Amino acid sequence: MDINNATILITGASQGIGRQLAIYFSSRASEVIIASRNQQKLDETAKLIENKGGYVTPLMLDLCDPESIEALISSIRLSGKRIDILINNAANTTSKPLIDTSIEEIDQIIRTNVIGCLQLCRLVAPIMIEQGQGMIINISSLAGYNPIGSQTVYGTSKAAVNAFSIALLDELTSHGIHVMNIAQEGLAIDSVDRSHKNSFNKFADLLEAAIKNNKSELFLSSAMKFLMRLYKFIPEIATFKKRLKFHQNLARLKNS
Repeated sequence: MDINNATILITGASQGIGRQLAIYFSSRASEVIIASRNQQKLDETAKLIENKGGYVTPLMLDLCDPESIEALISSIRLSGKRIDILINNAANTTSKPLIDTSIEEIDQIIRTNVIGCLQLCRLVAPIMIEQGQGMIINISSLAGYNPIGSQTVYGTSKAAVNAFSIALLDELTSHGIHVMNIAQEGLAIDSVDRSHKNSFNKFADLLEAAIKNNKSELFLSSAMKFLMRLYKFIPEIATFKKRLKFHQNLARLKNS
């Protein structure tokens, strides 16, 4: 996929990784369309991009609301804009054990991370088919590859995103549309030193290369990719590792 002449739609672009992705790609793509349900922060992102000389269109979007999704796509169609690349970044990151998660929180997580993502892709795909090309990028999480009990619903939603990406790739490849799934890890996106997190610049560079090479899956490291594959085929290893870590922490507490 040629990024230089692309129009990129990025959801959840009002803050965090979405905002940084929008700024990063605005210096490379011909236009970025940024979407979020927070108008004030969305405008702030747009201003940052314009100050750097980028071309940006901010549009409101609430993935929990089907009508909001339809309105976004309708606006893009009416404007005659393309959607060459869709980056599904918006997500509800509420992470709790199931028994501590209310039914309202479960509904919001699944509506945002799964149903909203599916609905947006369902409406964007026809635009890309008409264009004869396109790329859909779904930002998942390591929690979707190795779900843990402290984030049961969130991990379940991201596991659904993983399955969706595989199926959608199979569905759309014949139409010239590529689908990529990203195994997202923690990123340091500000000036604070966070040694346990990967740098945003590293992630962005890897993502840009993956887009150009039409990759279907992206991990930030080959070691993490191997580990997630190992968990998939031998899930007992993940369980053993968690139990081992628990007992190690318990031993430290007893000795302190």
